[in-house]
Amino acid sequence: MWLRNLALSFFSINPESINLSQKRWNISCPLDTPLTCGNETSIADQCCFEYPGGIFLQSQFWNYLPRRAGMNQTELEDELGPLESFTIHGLWPDDCHGSYEQFCDSSLFIDDVYYLLKQFGDEGVELLEKLETYWKSNNGNHESLWIHEFNKHGSCIRNIRPECYERWDSGKKETKKYYSRLAVFDYFNITFTLFDKLNTFEILASKNITPSIERQYSKKEIEEALKTAFGDREVFINCDNRNALNEIWYYHLLNGTILNEDFVPIDSTRNIRFSRCKDEGINYYPKGYIPSKGGKPPSKSKTRGIIRPEIISEDNDLNEKGFLIRDGKWMIKGTPANFELIEATFGNYMLKSRNGYCAVDSNSELRCVYKDKKYASQFDLQYNESEKSTYVGYSGQFEWGTSTKPSGRTRKPVFMWKGNSDGSLNVKINLKFVEL
Repeated sequence: MWLRNLALSFFSINPESINLSQKRWNISCPLDTPLTCGNETSIADQCCFEYPGGIFLQSQFWNYLPRRAGMNQTELEDELGPLESFTIHGLWPDDCHGSYEQFCDSSLFIDDVYYLLKQFGDEGVELLEKLETYWKSNNGNHESLWIHEFNKHGSCIRNIRPECYERWDSGKKETKKYYSRLAVFDYFNITFTLFDKLNTFEILASKNITPSIERQYSKKEIEEALKTAFGDREVFINCDNRNALNEIWYYHLLNGTILNEDFVPIDSTRNIRFSRCKDEGINYYPKGYIPSKGGKPPSKSKTRGIIRPEIISEDNDLNEKGFLIRDGKWMIKGTPANFELIEATFGNYMLKSRNGYCAVDSNSELRCVYKDKKYASQFDLQYNESEKSTYVGYSGQFEWGTSTKPSGRTRKPVFMWKGNSDGSLNVKINLKFVEL
């Protein structure tokens, strides 16, 4: 019942280059390993079974808006990617319950992609050319996005940790640095291959959904077109402040190690009601088009406000919500702290009070005590259209909790909600950001 023997060819390293033909890896995993998130008992082998990030989200951009008017086709494609193709945002290992880890192992972080990939010879140069064409940043510094995506998400994929490569290595054992470089190549190569199989532009065009200045589309017709091509699975779409299509999320489970690249489509785990796209009147602008009017203006890079907890446990009083103070704790009486929401370079937000930047620590507690922004967590925002309210979340999750509701001037620490199995969190809350 066990041993699935697979031979995958990878690269070998010397001080000058890494050569595909010099190394072979023998990957052996149990034949009865379930799909990720499908196990009924714990599976300790994280080289064969990806956990906790068992849901793989391949995200794609449609960035139509250039930094300036009057660009020719070459300039537009250099900034925005091919005019008839979406571009890559990333490949993200989400947890089975819908949240995700981020920036998992600093020992694996990179600060370069160009030089690293070029060490892989012709194969590395070819992959680099693909990234330069199809993996575009919204700030013009494309390599900085690649570095960010690997450090934030790639470092969280257990299947490509150095100890897994060492395990599969049938020849001379190498250094951790050697195996770490292979993981970087594989992350980008696997991401591109999956992106290339999900040609969103062609999928939409096959249903007569094409970029247009005049024509608009319904949310239903876009979602149905994508669903039909994605194994009848729901796909999450998002729009910008002009109700213009700008991002697509495809969700997958994984069969075996990620090195097999056996991705299995599933329905979006992101509730479609959280999409910023309206039901009707969605724009799908051609690349290079700059709308002259209509829609909301782009959001400010910094927004100041206070944070009010909203109790969502059924047996709690909903009248007194209180506020967060400057260290991130919850109080009912006193003076609320002012918080800044600061746009991070590649999406998400940093949160800062007068006390310092905020982060979710290793105990899942929200703490606003860090003077250096390198320690800041990246938070999510979720806008509820019906309530006209904005909520703060972390790693895709928007529920928080504390042991008991504070009273008077007592302070209660706030934690990410992980359920109440141990009895430590009895009050579930949302964190509502109220702009000043």
